[in-house]
Amino acid sequence: MGFTLIEVFFAIFIIVFVLFALNKMTVLVMRSNSLNDNTSSAIDLAQDKIEELKSALPTSAILLDLQTANNNDLSSTTNFDFQESNIDGLGRPGGIYTRTWNIANNRPKPGMKSVAIIVTWMDQMGDHRVLLRTIL
Repeated sequence: MGFTLIEVFFAIFIIVFVLFALNKMTVLVMRSNSLNDNTSSAIDLAQDKIEELKSALPTSAILLDLQTANNNDLSSTTNFDFQESNIDGLGRPGGIYTRTWNIANNRPKPGMKSVAIIVTWMDQMGDHRVLLRTIL
């Protein structure tokens, strides 16, 4: 008992279709892993900055509210108090990340500071952003 030529072509077609689908899925998984790695690094950068700001003296220059115009929108990356551009996942020069932090004095109460840390980056899937907020 043998196979006809039509059965062989049909089997080859099914195998090619499955391999093509697996290839597309592999590319999607690789992109998702890359995005997850970058997001994790961005969160680490934001958390590191929060820890640095929390440990700074209240009179430290990194805690100044330099742009009071952004106090109603601390998530702004165009009107910002401080920014570090082209840093890597450890905060060193030469990476894809931009870390911005904005400070609003006397918010939510007098003597307190509202802080927003925004980490942005761009990759093959587009622009991305992580935003963390805290009160000092």
